[in-house]
Amino acid sequence: ITQPRTIVHIFAAGPYEDELAMAATEVAKHGFARPEMFSEKLAGSCNLDFSRHVFIAWGKADEWPGEMPDGCAEGSLPRIVGNAVKAACKLAGRKLKLTFMEVTGEFAEGDVLVFPDYVRIRSCRPGSKSLKALEALLSEKEASAPSHDLEDLAGSFAFVCAHRQRDERCGSCGPALVEVLRGSQQAKALHVLKCSHVGGHKFAGNIITFSGKGAKDDGNWYGYVTPSSVSAVLAGRAMRGPLWRGRLGLNEAANARERRVKQLKDAVALLSAAAASAV
Repeated sequence: ITQPRTIVHIFAAGPYEDELAMAATEVAKHGFARPEMFSEKLAGSCNLDFSRHVFIAWGKADEWPGEMPDGCAEGSLPRIVGNAVKAACKLAGRKLKLTFMEVTGEFAEGDVLVFPDYVRIRSCRPGSKSLKALEALLSEKEASAPSHDLEDLAGSFAFVCAHRQRDERCGSCGPALVEVLRGSQQAKALHVLKCSHVGGHKFAGNIITFSGKGAKDDGNWYGYVTPSSVSAVLAGRAMRGPLWRGRLGLNEAANARERRVKQLKDAVALLSAAAASAV
């Protein structure tokens, strides 16, 4: 029986054969179908024992150097603002996570987002008043930060690791997830942003969600996320599930413990349902 010729067969028989073969190899090695997907337990795979997560808008994800901000030029915005952020938190005696996000039409270069404060400070450039306001906020000296420099952030956020030059798995899975997220029905009040390395390339796609100011148990990290599972992540149904890596403020052990408690509760619920149906 002759198999029908698809568009792939037609192109594969022509001048695009090599390109298609390379693309297929790339997907198999770095994409959602790679062999390592779902091979490890994720809860407790990251130490999130910090009180704030700071995102700095700079450049395009495909152009970021492998190391951010250390791979950037001396005196560049990422180096200066990044060092200022670290110094301010050291002064306050608190831990933070520093990550870079891609510039978009909504968030310009130098804009800084601080979670779980849900605060935005625009145009934090070297020597600017905005940078001093950021330093004041992070060093716990908010009184010295003019209130007009601190803007409240509305809506929910999904940060997707798309740091291609750090790891091809993030460079392959990240942009694909961003496209799906931005086209989802849940995207109306959702800000979807590409971000730099967050740790755990082998768990790509990696997503960090912030569900909105005042949300309980906010700042959740997920791995092995695919286009078919993003809706569960956004809806919160994946929290403490198999794709859940942990939550802001918890160390590895605490994250693993929360996952085990969820598993026990689910098991008890199933047993209770089974007992009730047997009566």
